[in-house]
Amino acid sequence: MAVESYDWVRYHARQTPDKTALVDLHSGRRFSYAQMQERMLRLAHALRYQLGVEQGDRVGFLANNTTDFFELEFACLELGAVCVPLNWRLTVPELEYIVGDAAPKVLVHEDFFAETAHALERLCGVPRLLELNASGRDSAYEAALSAAEPALERAATTHDDLWMIMYTSGTTGHPKGAMITYGMVFWNAINASNPHALSADMVNLCVLPLFHAGSLNLYCNPAVHMGGSNVIMRAFDPEQTLQLLQDGELGVTHFMAVPTVYLVMSRRISRRCGAAGSAAVRLPWSCSTPTRSGARRCNRPTG
Repeated sequence: MAVESYDWVRYHARQTPDKTALVDLHSGRRFSYAQMQERMLRLAHALRYQLGVEQGDRVGFLANNTTDFFELEFACLELGAVCVPLNWRLTVPELEYIVGDAAPKVLVHEDFFAETAHALERLCGVPRLLELNASGRDSAYEAALSAAEPALERAATTHDDLWMIMYTSGTTGHPKGAMITYGMVFWNAINASNPHALSADMVNLCVLPLFHAGSLNLYCNPAVHMGGSNVIMRAFDPEQTLQLLQDGELGVTHFMAVPTVYLVMSRRISRRCGAAGSAAVRLPWSCSTPTRSGARRCNRPTG
């Protein structure tokens, strides 16, 4: 028997509406769960009634890290549409294959990537583009939200239905679209909750790109599932990351990075001659290649 999926954002907007859901470091924007729900529903309404997105349609996303991504991810859940995060590091010919394969009905893109988006529109026949500004300033994206209603009847979906398509690096050929269901995202959050000390008071600092499964599922989506907070950095900056990890007011508890990130931060700490302050991080996590000794030192408690 199929298990019905449910909307984590709507749940937390009812239970803890004033709790901080998202912090966008680049723009300085902060959203409670109630505010996240309103923007998510407005976007879902705009995608359906302004841009024609129906259940099962794909919606691409091409932007640096921004809290707008989560609005799209959960708007797709509302519509039963499929979110397709795109790797902004790729060239137009590389993206052409992916976009041609995914065939999104709408491509949401940052104005920084406008040239790439218009090239893909032409090469792949993308029906509609929706441009955003990462600083939250006036844009087609914000105009679409303003013109939309913050209410929508949610599409019926189950754990077996598709939520996202995330493309592999394609090192031995063309990238492959990994099909991510609602159930996969749900059980990832459940299975990580105990060993990774996930809770409603968690504060996750995200510095890795959101087109990557590691960044999204450790710990961004689990934080939303738990009703915690996500702090989103536009791109990794070692000095800013170290400052944020030691910021007692922010109170970061979870941090996911690859060994290279830890190594770069450990070198910064070494130059300070052990001047690092205390941190509240419960769980700094690493994946990919084995972590070198310098990076492991960066994971040790500093206070």
